[in-house]
Order: sequence, then C-alpha cells, then structure tokens
Amino acid sequence: MQSFFELRNVSGLKKKPATSELLDWLKLLLAEDIGPEALRSTDQKQVIPSLHGALLKNEQDLSLFERLLFMNRNNP
Repeated sequence: MQSFFELRNVSGLKKKPATSELLDWLKLLLAEDIGPEALRSTDQKQVIPSLHGALLKNEQDLSLFERLLFMNRNNP
C-alpha cells in the first residue's frame, strides 16, 4: 500500500492511480509471486516497484515516473 500511495503523491501525473489500478497491480503481483520483501527493498537497482506499469494509466505518466526515479537515484 505504501508504494501505491507514494506513487499517487508524485506531482505532475496526468492521472493518478486509482482503486482499479491498485487491484490490477495486486493481482499481477500475486500472479507473478512477487512478495512484500521485493517491494520494500532499498536496493537502488530495485527502487521502481515491480510491475509499476499497471499502476500508471498512460505512457507520459510512466515516462515521468521513471525519469524522476532515475534523477533521484543519481542524487543520493
């Protein structure tokens, strides 16, 4: 849930993820057998939540989110 709410707080998103995206994301995480430890990882290579594309509604938001994470990774 923390990953979901953090993503909702990203400024600049055209459409913030809603309940339907959360449910789709949770189904994908279960189907892919991705556990909570993977989402809590502080490893810089795994900063982007697994299957995060399911939470974002359009390519612009996906691109913005990935750029912001990349910038934050390079500025500790």
